[in-house]
Parts: sequence; C-alpha cells; structure tokens
Amino acid sequence: MATATQVKRYAIVGTGGRIVMFLEPICKDFAEETALVGMCDVNQGRLDYYQNKIQKDHGYDKVPTYLANDFDKMIDETKPDTVIVCTTDQFHHEYIIRALDKGCDVITEKPMTIDHEKCNAIFLAVNRTGKNVRVTFNYRWGPGPSLVKELLQKNTIGEIIHVDMEYLLNTSHGADYFRRWHREKEKSGGLMVHKSTHHFDLVNWWIDAAPQTVFGMGRLAFYGKENAQKRGVDSPYERYLGADTSKDPFALKIEDDKTPKPSISTMKNMMAITEIKTSLETTSPSKTP
Repeated sequence: MATATQVKRYAIVGTGGRIVMFLEPICKDFAEETALVGMCDVNQGRLDYYQNKIQKDHGYDKVPTYLANDFDKMIDETKPDTVIVCTTDQFHHEYIIRALDKGCDVITEKPMTIDHEKCNAIFLAVNRTGKNVRVTFNYRWGPGPSLVKELLQKNTIGEIIHVDMEYLLNTSHGADYFRRWHREKEKSGGLMVHKSTHHFDLVNWWIDAAPQTVFGMGRLAFYGKENAQKRGVDSPYERYLGADTSKDPFALKIEDDKTPKPSISTMKNMMAITEIKTSLETTSPSKTP
C-alpha cells in the first residue's frame, strides 16, 4: 500500500464525456495509489453529477469542485501532482500552460491542441518549467491496434519500408462529430486534427518513428445541409428536439440520453459570450499595417 507521500494527486478540468475514462482508474482501480483532489468545469451541474457518481459508484469521499474561473485557485488549494485536461480542444493549451506554470505535470486528452501557434506555446511552457505533458491516445489499447504493435515488435513481417493506412469512418460515428462542437474548426481544428490524430499516432507508435513532413487536404463533401439536399434528403425541422424524426437515420434523441447536459443558464451564458465576441469583432476598427 502506498504511503500518503507516495499517493499521486490528480485534479481534472473539464467534466464532459471523456472524464469517465479517468474517474474509474483513479477512484477504483488504483485507489490505493492515486487520489482525485479536485474537479473544475464551467458547469456546476456537471460537477455535481460526477461528484454524486463517484460517491455512489465507488464510495469516494466528497471532492472539492471549482468553476472555471477558479482553476488557479483549485491548484493552489488542492496541490495536485498532475492536472488532467478534458476540456473542449480549443482550451487545451490554456489549461496545460497554466498547470505547467503552477508546477504540475499534465495529462491531456488528444489532440494536444488545434494549431501550431498553440502547440509552440505548450512546447515553450514545457521548456520553461521542466514539467511533463502526456497526450492520451486511447485507440492504442484497442485489441486490433495492440495486436498489430505486438506482431511488429516480434518482427513478424520484417523491415517496414512503407505504410499505407486507410480509415473509413462510418456515418453513425461520423455524424456524431457534426452534431457537436467538433463540427466547428475553431473549437476542434476540424476532423483532420481531432480525428486523424488517432491514426497518425497509431502509425508513429507501430513503427516507432515520426514523420518529417505532414500535410492534409479535405472538404465538406457529405455532411451539412447543402450536401444533404443534393442527395435528395431534406430535414423539415430546425431542431430535432420535439420533432418526428422516426424516418431520419441521423436523428439523435437527446431526451433518451441520460448523461449530463449543459444547464439552461450555462447555455445562455455561452450564447451571450458568443454574441458579445461577435459584436466586438464586427464593430472594432480595422487595423492598418
């Protein structure tokens, strides 16, 4: 059994769907070696939901919760060794850098961030602080990818001189990305970043190498209202909620989903922030060189 000084202390920022991948290992599987000391999110309802969940499912003690504005306060008060970042992608760099500057190591959901400017800022913070950042790629641990790695390590097919990887994303999984915030490039970097990062990582991991040059190209060719109409598909409703979607193969019945959702007040606040930002962008004077 680990002593109090050996127990790894973790705090989590972002209590969306990805948090469940960390709660059970910390609160159950490795409970003698780890401790969840704080949770942070913009939505108090989500924090309360997961607070109740870990108490009910794992008999865990009550964990301090903090709203997003109090992220630094959470670190100061709970003193985690490592901060786990599970926010939406466009905020990864912000919390990674702030945690590093507070003296914490970081585990972040993939992708690490969404563009090269934010990536460089993270690298500078790592060099400045000497702390570590680990990016989680859960696809490595699927039975298929793990078996490929095992066979390659055994030199089953000999020297690797070329890799050609093709991944087909079905419409069930693919449609999910266009229902959520992922569809907006400023939030996710687009599927080339958010989704393809899995596949670049698998190839790198399998052959124990990294590419010297990377490029991507693509277009919105299937999803979206205009593409649907070209295929003769028409949605007569503005929103799915409350509409008859029995004949719509892409409909998502949100009322059947029991996972926590943003509260009405949170949604209104987010909409207000967006409106203010848009107003500032449209009314601010243009900059001249």
